[in-house]
Amino acid sequence: MTLEQRVSKLEGAYEQVDGRLSDLSASMDSLRGEMNSLRSEMRGEMNSLRSEMRGEMNSLRSEMNTRFDQVDRRFNNIYLLIGGSWVTIMAAILTLAIAVGF
Repeated sequence: MTLEQRVSKLEGAYEQVDGRLSDLSASMDSLRGEMNSLRSEMRGEMNSLRSEMRGEMNSLRSEMNTRFDQVDRRFNNIYLLIGGSWVTIMAAILTLAIAVGF
């Protein structure tokens, strides 16, 4: 094989490598575009999910506050009932003690 044939073969191989690298570069650019698109879509979905979660948490917080207010009122009523009963019993004991002459 002559030197010119060898050089010619190398030039052909170089052109093939150059074409393959161009295809690879185009594929990489396409992949980058798809990745950027996917990132944008994921960010949108995450923001949507965050908003939904915040709404649900606020709703739950509101419901819990309502329930705690109801429980608070019930305990206040129980305290009032117990306090009133205690005052009545103490008044009865005091009245009996005074009547007996203690």
